[in-house]
Amino acid sequence: MSDDYLHKEYPKQFDRDAFWQQIKRTVNGKPVSEQDIRMIVDQISGALQFRPGDVLLDLGCGNAALASYLFDSISEYHGVDFSEYLVGVAREFFSIPGKTHFYCGDAVEATLEFTEASRITRVLVYGVISYLSAGSVSTLLKTIWSQYSACERIFIGNVPDKTKAADFFQRRNVADYRLDDPKSPIGVWWSADEFVALGEACGFNVDIMTMPNDFYGAGYRFDVLMTRPV
Repeated sequence: MSDDYLHKEYPKQFDRDAFWQQIKRTVNGKPVSEQDIRMIVDQISGALQFRPGDVLLDLGCGNAALASYLFDSISEYHGVDFSEYLVGVAREFFSIPGKTHFYCGDAVEATLEFTEASRITRVLVYGVISYLSAGSVSTLLKTIWSQYSACERIFIGNVPDKTKAADFFQRRNVADYRLDDPKSPIGVWWSADEFVALGEACGFNVDIMTMPNDFYGAGYRFDVLMTRPV
């Protein structure tokens, strides 16, 4: 099985409009509830504090089904994903002429090469940070700090919590697991302290956030808000 199967081949088995199954936003194979999606959207919106003129860069946008809930709050959207299939779905179902722009590419490389960097005011990385190595995450944050001077807020969502990993795998009778492998099904697990240290080393203020207890992933994940000091 290819290392990229989960992200590039797996989504193709579903109908073009089976958005949540394509990106594995599911519980026991079923799409998460609209209530869960609204909780995610509320968390992102509350953290990023959108203004009408904001330009959002969404790294690992997938099929943009989640991002589509944010379009009314911003003036322009740029989504990047390395799956040509999912980017195609995004363009088919969620394009708004003059407002949305979708690109196929690696998140870190795209951030380094993005020609609109100076216009980006907000960055979203939801549900994909664990599929980057720790070194890549560091490079990503340093690039945003140095090249994206107008970016005031970064929201990194759905990060697997390293302190909860043992309990997570024990409940599933899994004894052999790795916490630092971006190619594993869940990817790299982080502690909140590690993210705080990494963000602060780049210059950002860092706040750790959690979801409501009734959110489907609340037990073993956390969110990160990074802000540029005024």
